[in-house]
Amino acid sequence: MAVQVWIGEKPEHSNERRAIVALANGLERLDGLYLLLANFSVGGRNIDLVIIKQDAIFIIELKHCDGRIFGDVNGPWYVEGSNGERKRLNPGRKNPYNQVISYYYSLINFLNDRREQFLSPQKATSVDFRTCRRVVVIAPLIQEGSEIQTDWKVEVKGLDELPAYLVTERSSEIDLDEAEMLAIPQLLHCTRWTEINALLAGVLPTYDRPDQQAIQPATIEPDPATAAADVLDEPAAEPPATIGMRDRATRLLTTWTGRTMLVLVAMVLALSAALAARSSAGGALPAADQPALVVSTSLPAGGVEPGGFSNGQSCVWSGFQPVGRRLSSTGQWENVGVDGGAPGLAPDVIVTLDEVGFCAGQITITWSMRNNLADESIELPLTSQNITVRDALGNTYTIADTLSEPAVLVVAPRSKASGRAVIDRAVYPNASTLVIQLRTLPFGETTWLVPIAGQSGSG
Repeated sequence: MAVQVWIGEKPEHSNERRAIVALANGLERLDGLYLLLANFSVGGRNIDLVIIKQDAIFIIELKHCDGRIFGDVNGPWYVEGSNGERKRLNPGRKNPYNQVISYYYSLINFLNDRREQFLSPQKATSVDFRTCRRVVVIAPLIQEGSEIQTDWKVEVKGLDELPAYLVTERSSEIDLDEAEMLAIPQLLHCTRWTEINALLAGVLPTYDRPDQQAIQPATIEPDPATAAADVLDEPAAEPPATIGMRDRATRLLTTWTGRTMLVLVAMVLALSAALAARSSAGGALPAADQPALVVSTSLPAGGVEPGGFSNGQSCVWSGFQPVGRRLSSTGQWENVGVDGGAPGLAPDVIVTLDEVGFCAGQITITWSMRNNLADESIELPLTSQNITVRDALGNTYTIADTLSEPAVLVVAPRSKASGRAVIDRAVYPNASTLVIQLRTLPFGETTWLVPIAGQSGSG
């Protein structure tokens, strides 16, 4: 199983339980082990959520917010409803930024003090849990128009963005095997959350006999998120026997859990397709320690909501997805992210996929690159030798080298520049995801996923 859920106590609020179920389902299909530790205490503080993978630990303050969020490092945070009324988030308590900072110190002190109990003597001297990541997560998503200002210590993500973030980010100086990972929840006196782990294993409660307590393998039952809500929420009135799967699906999509699950499932399917189709990288520059995969959570162009649009055009996706890397002391490119790292881990080069246009029977890919190096120019060839493009169906798209502007994007030290690569054809019908990959320059293989379903300019 790729995901295990552990708890100190079952979360009190149904919104938290639903968010954990949705997140666990989004991660369950990915490679590697992910541990979700929910609602446990350490150092006198009750922590909402911690996620552990082989090369990272994420300390999370989870907030459900139906509205735009306003806040910064200091002072209260507010939620603004559809009627424009603002209400304080966490009244009488620290704001989410300071909450997750306090969680961080409690947990890392606990883990560093007990390293010898679950790490080998050699590893106990090299692993430093101070590199755990700190994240405020807004469920189901961060609404457009929110204004949240934080510093490098804390990142803010929507629940819809979290699976992609967890896949791509890592904590330097953390490298755990599965036995070491599993020792952490036990040290924290957490226990396995039986119902959720059973759901992830494909076991759901039966709906044919509501009075039956036993659980049976699911063969024709609805999505796990629907069953999770029935298992975890307070008992509700018995559903009429005539309710079918179509009615349940319709009812699910009217809830934020259902909409979040739809986004997560789409992201996981796109991620799986991209990983299955990966090609080997080549070139002279050293490859990064791990390829960066950025999954956009913007809506596809041609959708019904404004997220991901550019200049009012429904045939343009504007995701502005950056990838940052730095050169290590050994000359290797390391994936360090763009925001949230310590000043000493700031990226040397940032490449951003700004826009992908699908208008007028062409595909235009707009890039920007920032070079933070002090004494070296960086190149990004906007050609078919360096950029490969395909869709999730396996169709390939070739860059028209003569149409790229410029052919090679050269950025001087401490400067930024932009360029555009062009594919002189439209996307294939029925394609839903575009996989865009830099092969070698500027810093090794890097992949972006762009939603293309419903493009008015495609065909």
